[in-house]
Amino acid sequence: MVGVKKTAVNGWSAFRAGLLRALRYRWVLGILFIANLFSALLLTVLPAGALAGDPAHRPAIRQIADGVDAWWLIETMMSPLTEAILRGAEPGLSPGLRQGALLALSTAAPLPLLAWLSSAFLSGGLLLTYAEAPQPFRWFRFLWGCWHWFGAFLLLGAVQGVVSIALFVPVIGAAVAAVAVVGGWLVWIVIPLLAPVAVLWLALWEYTRIVAVVGGTRNVIRAFGGAVSFTFRRPLPVAVLYGLALLLLALLHALFRCGLMPCLPLDRWLLVLAVQQAFILTRLWARLARLAGGVALCKTIQFPVQNNVTYQFNGGNYVYPD
Repeated sequence: MVGVKKTAVNGWSAFRAGLLRALRYRWVLGILFIANLFSALLLTVLPAGALAGDPAHRPAIRQIADGVDAWWLIETMMSPLTEAILRGAEPGLSPGLRQGALLALSTAAPLPLLAWLSSAFLSGGLLLTYAEAPQPFRWFRFLWGCWHWFGAFLLLGAVQGVVSIALFVPVIGAAVAAVAVVGGWLVWIVIPLLAPVAVLWLALWEYTRIVAVVGGTRNVIRAFGGAVSFTFRRPLPVAVLYGLALLLLALLHALFRCGLMPCLPLDRWLLVLAVQQAFILTRLWARLARLAGGVALCKTIQFPVQNNVTYQFNGGNYVYPD
């Protein structure tokens, strides 16, 4: 076994490496795109088919292309049919159809968990693929990484959700109340104060997953400690990487929302669908570039590993134990 010499990587070089790796491993991008589309299909088609009073009102396929649209779900829940069912009124439907609509409502409620499950499952495989670069994509290694870290990332996602709600809901509520009392001008102070905190929070949880894969551990406490240590020991590279990645994401959103969508004829739903799908694909690429850049940064520090699992360096490539 030969030790691996880690070279320093700054935020800009990590960002460039992330962009290239996200483009190189097209299988990872395609898998993540299909998983997101499948989750969006389940979240939109079932409620739309059961609850939409007028199927031509808001075609579900337009919403599928742009992922899970919370406003669309709210509109669906407030449709006349749904409101009548929830109040026990008679909307002119047979009892069987009303029961079917209620069943669709109860079925759609836990569907957001599918997005969480798919993300927890795929994260290990895609991070392992980027950690093993420049080796080619291998299905066996990808699926092994997905399964190996699935339980740990599932637990980590649950903890992240609970802690995020406990911390940010009171903070955001207090900020909204302060803006309502003091005035709208306070938004220009609150947002610059909260934005760095939100980015730091995002970085800590993403780096926890990265540290777990690069460090070869499924101990989420150890991985979180390594992420905190890494983030605060290398604040400048992390800030540059996330600043560039989020700037790229903002530019993509601006191009799509302000540049492309106003010019599209909305009655050509196939064209709208194609453009929206392309936007989703580029948005996922930006996210994967951020993760791949984080892996490049993380590999500059030797983290402690579990069960004597170490990385070998053989012929210029990282060799992970099978």
